[in-house]
Amino acid sequence: MQNKSYKVEIYVTMISEIKKSGGKKMAKKYHVVIIGGGPGGVATALSARNTYPEKEILLIRKEKTALIPCGIPYTLHTLEKVEDDILPDASLEKNKIEVKIDEVIGANGRRLSLKSGEEVEWNKLVLAIGAKPFVPPIPGINENGVYFVKKDINYLKELKERVEKSQRVLIVGGGFIGVEMADELLKKGKEVVIVEILPSLLPLSMDPEFGKMVAEELRERGAEVHIGVSVKKIGKGPSVKEVELENGRTIPTDLVIVATGYRPNLGLAEELGLEINERYGIIVDEYMRTSKKDIFAVGDCVAKRHFLTGKYSKLMLASSAMAQGRLAGSNLSELKVVKGFLGTLGTFSTKIGKSAFASVGLTEREAKSSGIDYVVGTYGTVDRHPGKLPGVSRVFVKLIFARYCHFLLGAQVKGGDSVGELINMFAVMIQRKMTDMEIDTLQIGTHPLLTSSPIVYPVINATVNAIIKWYKK
Repeated sequence: MQNKSYKVEIYVTMISEIKKSGGKKMAKKYHVVIIGGGPGGVATALSARNTYPEKEILLIRKEKTALIPCGIPYTLHTLEKVEDDILPDASLEKNKIEVKIDEVIGANGRRLSLKSGEEVEWNKLVLAIGAKPFVPPIPGINENGVYFVKKDINYLKELKERVEKSQRVLIVGGGFIGVEMADELLKKGKEVVIVEILPSLLPLSMDPEFGKMVAEELRERGAEVHIGVSVKKIGKGPSVKEVELENGRTIPTDLVIVATGYRPNLGLAEELGLEINERYGIIVDEYMRTSKKDIFAVGDCVAKRHFLTGKYSKLMLASSAMAQGRLAGSNLSELKVVKGFLGTLGTFSTKIGKSAFASVGLTEREAKSSGIDYVVGTYGTVDRHPGKLPGVSRVFVKLIFARYCHFLLGAQVKGGDSVGELINMFAVMIQRKMTDMEIDTLQIGTHPLLTSSPIVYPVINATVNAIIKWYKK
């Protein structure tokens, strides 16, 4: 009898709770809910766990399998299969971060509605919802045989299969992803055409002389490079057969890959009533806090400003997303790390053929457009000493300094594999506001098999070249 009474009590309690919730299933509550499973979302989750070891943390993402964004071009050839580009969940599992494969389809106050029918409640919410490929208004852009660079494993598998069946591939867009795709397809023995509307390749990241070097690398290996011209239309039919350029030229092709940049995902941010910039993303402060209390945002969905100019920046980088995520995760409840994200520097590196290219900070074009009086220093040498050693590469460095305060503003480099870490040194110099004279007097380490000679060390000698110019003036 007592047991029956107890069951009735439970039943009455359940009915009461259902009535309170309007007939809906009770939502599970979490201290931190992160929407998005890319580098920014993962970095936020891990940082939050380090800072709040006892809190419940949930990461929601649509994709069953998360990919490494920067590795996508290499799924076409260097990686045997698309699954080799997976961003593993091991670090999340190890840190007891719950992962839910689902999609947020609605938001009401602190409650999120999921596609599965479940609901979750949050105390702190982080949007790491990324970006989607920009679709240029070109007739025929949605035809069969036209692909974009999406972070979707099944879509990329389909693209890889189409590449295998195609001999001639046309790439629209000459930024980093476009030229990396072209490089991979050339390795695969495909005929490659790349079309860039601006006057040089890598136009938003490097100055024209470096874009010319990239074009030369591609052309030497058989690529057809068209710059300063746009695509007028893509031929219709069962599959793409040709692409017409604005200059009247018609180019036959079996497949088109569109790599014309990305736009931030803003649908959920709008539903939450957050302040946004439609072109650049969700507005956040230096601690990644949005316009609504307890809601943060990181990564490609966020509006970023340049570290040096304060202007909105189009840059979308995994390294920036992870820096933002680490900062946001540490400061969800209180400011434990009192150092804001002061803007993006845009530190890039890539490898085309046998040459590596890298850039950080302002290009000469950006310095001019910002009205900055600057001095350029350049220097070329080899990255071993003596230059007859095996594995030697030629290095060319271009540095941009503010003329009157002498701060380093930007660096661009072409060379061998060492360029990838060399550009990180320049990134630190810019962030620490190092002057030309401070760089000139650096104490460095060199070795015949690892670096240029100390007499012709390119970092210092390019700086000296700039010092001589402003000193003479």
